[in-house]
Amino acid sequence: MKKAFSALKTLIILFSLGGVLFSLFTARYDGYSAPYKRLLYFTAQSNIWLGINTLCLLFFPHCKRLYRHKFLFTVSITITGLVYCFLLGPFSDKSVHPWSVPNLFTHLFSPIFAVVDFFLDENIPVLYRKDIFNATLPPLFYFSTASVLYFLNVDFGRGAPYPYFFMHYRSPARLFGFSREFPFFIGSIYWFALFTLLTLTIATIYAKLKNKRIVAGMR
Repeated sequence: MKKAFSALKTLIILFSLGGVLFSLFTARYDGYSAPYKRLLYFTAQSNIWLGINTLCLLFFPHCKRLYRHKFLFTVSITITGLVYCFLLGPFSDKSVHPWSVPNLFTHLFSPIFAVVDFFLDENIPVLYRKDIFNATLPPLFYFSTASVLYFLNVDFGRGAPYPYFFMHYRSPARLFGFSREFPFFIGSIYWFALFTLLTLTIATIYAKLKNKRIVAGMR
């Protein structure tokens, strides 16, 4: 069983870190002005966080703090997968090749392996309410740093100073408004509220299901 868990963690590392590295080589093909620009996106950062955390667990398999961080990064990579597969991917410009191999690695396979590993890993400690709220920290960190870059008018690689349409604060909908122009139907603040609620919902579900398995295993 331990070998199976190690194999699963190895797959996470390969698909997360390997997927990000692969995406750098295909960046110009996908229309980015420079490969490093892809590192400015939540996709790359959430995969890097997950990959590094998983790599550390292979060397320090008994560090409880790493397992709590694993919970945070599993929630983040779930957000990456869901938002891309159901919101960004289907409506992306075909020039970015949304369903290319590196995109599948970082948006589909990496999240799937991470979630499976999270629920199978018997070393995950009991998760508390503070862990659930802490799950919002990685997305908040990303939104904060990306917002600073936005107001500094930094190009995210495709000629725009924002990574995602819902982070375009000068869109027709602005922060609090509404618009009929696709895809800026609602202001950025409403998207942030939705993503925060989604993060807390996923974190709560994961924590409750995992705690239930832990309690069942103690009987």
